[in-house]
Amino acid sequence: MTHRQVPDANGRGRHGLPYGFAEVAVASLLVAAAYCGAWACSIEPAPHATAARVDAGKATVARHVRHAHGRQVGAPRAQGQGAPAPKGKLAIDGDASLSAAPSMASLRQAIFDFEARGYVVGICARDLRTGVTITYDADADFYTASAIKGPYVISVFQELVDAGSLDAADAYHYAQPIILNSDNDAYVALSDRLGRSCFAAWLRRGRVEAGAYPSVNAYAAPHYPHSTARQLAQEWAHAYAYLASGRGHSATLLALLANRTVSPIKDALGEKCQTLSKAGWYPVDEGIADPVTNDAGIVMGPRGPYVIAIVSNAPEDFGAVEGVAAAVDQAMPQAVDAAVCYPRKRTSGSSRTPNCLSTSS
Repeated sequence: MTHRQVPDANGRGRHGLPYGFAEVAVASLLVAAAYCGAWACSIEPAPHATAARVDAGKATVARHVRHAHGRQVGAPRAQGQGAPAPKGKLAIDGDASLSAAPSMASLRQAIFDFEARGYVVGICARDLRTGVTITYDADADFYTASAIKGPYVISVFQELVDAGSLDAADAYHYAQPIILNSDNDAYVALSDRLGRSCFAAWLRRGRVEAGAYPSVNAYAAPHYPHSTARQLAQEWAHAYAYLASGRGHSATLLALLANRTVSPIKDALGEKCQTLSKAGWYPVDEGIADPVTNDAGIVMGPRGPYVIAIVSNAPEDFGAVEGVAAAVDQAMPQAVDAAVCYPRKRTSGSSRTPNCLSTSS
């Protein structure tokens, strides 16, 4: 029986109702609705407020239970060129109508296939040149597992090593196994030794949101917090500014991130372009750890760099996340074109963003 965990007001994890209870309740509602001859449901991602994001996570889980045990009531709804429609809200720059374009059919199909396995997924991808953003349930929070290790290690180097308060060789001793092999012991040892204040400071500098937590400090405090796709995308956008700058020890980190051992993003896209990311996965529900397969980082696409975050409750299913990563990569340039043609003010990035990061140290 799987439990949903949401931080309480003090930043500590607490479990919600077990999925088994939710399944019985939802099944009862569906039977009653079918008997009356009417059933309609529309779920959209919650707004950016903290309380609403907690509700978004619960709504996403409820949707997962409903479709895992009935897959869809009736035939799939068509969207675009007859492509099946995901259950959540797929949007470009916040506009769901843009995602209905035929060019986005492959991404809609990939999300639909992912959900057909009984999984829940959150996606946030942002083009770093234009600011155009693709989102899908981007404010639902998931257990990060090791996906948080990359941003934490980057914060250690940027906040402490580059400032001269921590020896570079000493930090690298921990960073190498953490990034390359996702070493849990090295990560916990480094975190316990240095604390989490450097991570909180780094998050604030990058204007990363608190997600389901009451504050950024509360989000930064646990070794393995819950994160939304939007938060992880914001963290990697902040990391990109440092990694692309050539300042301090950024080249050292870049080389490590480019050569990590496990990464669905790298497996999906690594042969065609450079990728930098840190994955996280966990196969079972155990204590505060929920089953997940996540990956988040930077992709140096042929038309420019973008950040991508894919978070899910898939229990160590790398292939499923690879399929979503490949579909996002295909959709990103099309999303940029669609948004540019749409007469609406967007957040713009620098047109001089470099399209390649050197991995030479």
